[in-house]
Amino acid sequence: MSKLLRMLSHGMIAVGVAIGSVSFFGCASTTPPPERSISEIKGDADRVFEKLKQEEREYRGESGSTTR
Repeated sequence: MSKLLRMLSHGMIAVGVAIGSVSFFGCASTTPPPERSISEIKGDADRVFEKLKQEEREYRGESGSTTR
């Protein structure tokens, strides 16, 4: 009985090490995203800001009146 428990515990440890290794090497092999220039980032931010302003105008109504 003791031998069986020892074999099972060694097997569980081996499986744990194998799963950990696969997940570590799987994550380590991904390539980083490409570098973006500051002008690209600013352009994206400007587009998002314009979209946000447009959505706010649509929400308030095209007349531009604000209720306070």
